[in-house]
Amino acid sequence: MNPLRRILSSSVCLLITLVLLATSGCNSHNSRERAEERTSDRNSSQASAGGSGPGINLNCVFDRIQNPPEAFHYSYKKSGDNVVDQQADITPQSIDGSFTNDAGTQLFHGVRSDQQSWQSAMAGITGISGMSSTVALVNHGSAMVREGNEKVNGYDTIRYSIDTSRGDAAEAALYRNTLGPGGFEKGTAWVTDKGCPVKISLDSELHLNNGSVDKVHYEEAMVKK
Repeated sequence: MNPLRRILSSSVCLLITLVLLATSGCNSHNSRERAEERTSDRNSSQASAGGSGPGINLNCVFDRIQNPPEAFHYSYKKSGDNVVDQQADITPQSIDGSFTNDAGTQLFHGVRSDQQSWQSAMAGITGISGMSSTVALVNHGSAMVREGNEKVNGYDTIRYSIDTSRGDAAEAALYRNTLGPGGFEKGTAWVTDKGCPVKISLDSELHLNNGSVDKVHYEEAMVKK
C-alpha cells in the first residue's frame, strides 16, 4: 500500500495498535505530513474568516463513538488496495459490530460498564482516521463549497460539495504537490452545525511519480435510530 494512504492521527494510533487495526498502520510520509501542516495553517486562517461554515470535524466521530449521546448505526468503508469495512450499532450502553479487511471479518462487542471491552470495540470502528489527511487537504478551502441545508440520516446537516479543481492558485499548487499532476479529490459531505460528518462520499486519486495511479473511495455514515 502506498505510504501516502497510511496516515493516522497519533492519538488514534495509540488505541489501534492494541487490537484490530494494526494492519491499517500508523506510518506516515513526510510529503503528506508537510502538506497537511500547510493545509492546517491555511484552514486556521480561513476558518477565522468564517466564510465556509464548520467544515468537516472527524474528531467528532471519535467523540460520538466514545461517548454516544444516542443510539445510531455507524459505518465506514474504504475501497482501493486495502479494503476496510466497519459496521456498528452503537448506544450509550453498548457497541456491536464487525471489522472487515483483506484478512477477513472479525466481530466485536463492548459494554460501557466494562472499560476494556468498550475500548476494544471502539478500536474496531476507528478506521476513519485513515482519511484524516485526505480531509485536511480540502477542509475549509476553495475545494469545499457549502451547497445548503438538508435532513440526512435523521440529522439536520449542511451539505458540502468537494472538488479540488476549484482550488485557487496556491491551493492548486498544494494539490499538485500532494496528489500529483492530474490527481484530485471529489465528493460530497453532510455535516452537523458542529462539523460532525453524518455522511461522506469521497474519491481520492493519487498520480505517482512512477506513472501509477492510486484510487481510493471513502464512505462514512451515522444513521440515527
